[in-house]
Formats: sequence, C-alpha cells, structure tokens
Amino acid sequence: MIKRQKYHLEPDRGLLNDPNGLVFYKDMYHVFFQWNRFEKNHSYKEWGHFTSKDLLHWNWEGSALLPEQFYEQNGVYSGSALIKDGQLRLFYTGNNKSGGVRKSSQCLAVTEDGKTFQKKGIVVSTPTEFTEHFRDPKVWQDGDDYYMVIGAQMKNGRGSVALCSSKDAENWKFELVLAKSKEYEMVECPDYFQVDGQGILLYCPQHRDNESDSSLCSFSAYKEFDFNDIVSGKIEDSNMQNLDEGRKKMDQGFDFYAPQTFTSPDGRKILFAWMSRMEEEEEKLFGAGESSIHCMTLPRELSYRNGELCQLPVRELEKSLCIHKISEQERQSGEIILKNRVYCAKLSNLQNETSFKIEFQNREVILEYKKVEKIISVKRKNWVTKDYDERNCKIDSLETIECWSDISSMEIFVNQGSKVFSMRMFTEEENGKVKISGLMKETVVEMYDLMGEGEEKNE
Repeated sequence: MIKRQKYHLEPDRGLLNDPNGLVFYKDMYHVFFQWNRFEKNHSYKEWGHFTSKDLLHWNWEGSALLPEQFYEQNGVYSGSALIKDGQLRLFYTGNNKSGGVRKSSQCLAVTEDGKTFQKKGIVVSTPTEFTEHFRDPKVWQDGDDYYMVIGAQMKNGRGSVALCSSKDAENWKFELVLAKSKEYEMVECPDYFQVDGQGILLYCPQHRDNESDSSLCSFSAYKEFDFNDIVSGKIEDSNMQNLDEGRKKMDQGFDFYAPQTFTSPDGRKILFAWMSRMEEEEEKLFGAGESSIHCMTLPRELSYRNGELCQLPVRELEKSLCIHKISEQERQSGEIILKNRVYCAKLSNLQNETSFKIEFQNREVILEYKKVEKIISVKRKNWVTKDYDERNCKIDSLETIECWSDISSMEIFVNQGSKVFSMRMFTEEENGKVKISGLMKETVVEMYDLMGEGEEKNE
C-alpha cells in the first residue's frame, strides 16, 4: 500500500535525511536537505531543495549542491544558511575519503537568486584538537560578529561542539570547545538560538564504535545554554558546558532527528527535522515498492514555557483544516471515521481525566494516559516484528492533545507542545479512524480533515 505523504516534504525519489540551509530569502522559504537521488540508502549525498511562499504549498526545485569538487567528492554533508549583503550563503561540510582516510572541510557556496550556486571553497579546516568527525556547521549573526557551531569529536574520542567566529562571514577562526560529552563519542547537528529570552543548544549525541569508525545509536536533545556568558568567559567548565547534564529529549517518539531552526519574517523561530531513525530492516521493508523513503516533520513554531522548549505546528497549517462534524452515533460509540488518513484530532479540557485510550487507524498507533502514574504512552505497531514498540514520558498534568496524521506518519503534541511524539506508520489500510474510550463528558473533541492540493475549504 502506498506510503507517500500528502503534506509532508519528501522528494520524488531516493532517500531524504537532515534538513539543511533553512532560511527565508527573497520572499521565499527555502528548505534544503540531504539527498541521495540515486538509491534509498546513504551511499551518496547532495543537497535537494524545496521552496514555498507560505509554508503550506511547496515547490520542488531539484538538486542544489552536488559533490563536484575534490574536497566534497564523497558527499555534500549537512549545513546551514546565512543572508549577508543580499547574498544567500550556504555553509556545509565537504566529505572526502581519499585512500579510505576521512577528511572533513567546512565549505561555502553563495547565490543571489536562490537557484544557481557558486562554490567558494573551504572556509574552515579541522583544528588540531579534533578528529575528522567534524561537521554540520550552523551559522548565525550576533551584532557585528558571526558565529558557527560545529558537531565534533575530540582527539580523546569524546563528542563535543566547536565554536568558530568571523567578522565578515568569510574568514573564520576556531575559538573554543563550546561544550563536551564524556558519555558520547560524537555530537552531530548542533544549533544555537534564543527563543522567548532563553538560549537553547540543540544537539544529537551519538554513540560510535571508534575502533571500527561506525555509528551505533543517537538521538536529538536540547539544553538551556548561556552562550554569551560562556564566550565572554563569565562561565567556564561548568555543568552548562557538560552535554551529559541537564539535557532533555527533543522528541518522545520513534522518528525524529537532526532538527534545525530558522527565523521567519515575523520573528518566529521555526524548526524542521528529519522524521526517521529506522533500523535497517525497518527501513528496507518501509521503502519496498516505493520510489523514495523518509520525509521532514511538519514545520513547527518554537516557544519556551515553564522551563520547557515547546513545539507546535506552524499557524499557517490551520488554514488547511476543514471541520469534520462528529455525528451522534460517532460520539456515542467513540469511533470516528474520517474520509482518509489525512486529518487532525484535537482534545482539550482534559484536566479532570483519570485514564483513557485513543486508537488510530487499525490500532497502528495507541495512545494511553494514566493520571495516577502521571504517564502518557504511545505504542506503535512494528511492521517487521508485528509487536508493539512503546515510548512514554512523565507529565504532571494533562490539558491538551493534538494529533496530525498523514498517509504514513503521525505527530502528537501534548500540552501545547511541551511533549511531542513523532513517528512514521506502516500503512495497512486507507481509511482514517479514531477510536476513543474512557473520556469524560467535559472533554472537548474536535476532528478536522486536511485539504488536499486544489481543494477549497468548506466554511
């Protein structure tokens, strides 16, 4: 059965992974990404490219950066975007494995139309403190200065985040080790930003077998981070710089990695992530019979509330919602039938609930809440083993749940996005169905169909 999504970004063929170069430039949103256009594996990397005027309707632009130069001949790896002097500047990692020896270089490409890109070459070579696991530059401007954080591995085999600086966004120098891990052998995809007055460092701790130079497992995390105090020397060697202390998971679900943020024209901090962390057998079966594999998450607005980084679908997506009027029969039975798998379910006024269950589609995903244990759990049917895999998290209280379903994915936002469960789903049937059991009468349940391309909204 077809697993291609309706409203999530995915290419027409090959494999998608990390979002790259997120930016609003010349009246267009640009989403670049890691892409293998030839096969559904990680054997080749270039940058693919989507554009949009409204975060709702997307244009496929095809290839953006190809591995053409010697310093990137084994892959144009992840990076970010910066606007300076009317130019869009793309910073990325060039990967070279000549003679089986890895060499990483942080590189620059520029464009003035967002379509044709000129390579400017290497701007940062790996400092002596690090191995060649040195990648994924995220660049931003702060006053008259420019900064770049890079995911890295120290010579002692431990993961870290490196900081470089520049006065002109062209000539860069290594400044310091911004943060480090004792537990993990590598850190990938760092991102620093401020939201609601709070500094946040995103990063992906990774366990590696350093002897065989192979990845074992990784996930996406964040922590509150006083960047300016660390750079100015006010804070030194504190828990702030310890990536193993005080970290929080970015996502409680199964498929979420390599998040990156950018700023919208109206000042919102918006995030995309790669919606996959599949095991090899899961990936092989999921992609069978499909021309492509993997997609992005929904674009999400970020906020910082009550000590937590919160994520919600961008407000533009509300324009695509068409109310599904719940019939009396559906209300009494608790089983709501949608026209397809593309819908949104919103539950509010949940404060007095003690326990309930929501089953999605043909029990492909099951959400359960238990107030006494203060646990919300999500079970997903594993399409390889046919058993259920489970993720859960603690919550002090429950107020809202928002579920966005696509053909082969679900994103569940709890308590206005203070907790999020992201996952791909193996499509077993075409129908969309939500079965709710155990709810009290005061809970408000709203169901929405999502408009497809060309559909008009029913007022």
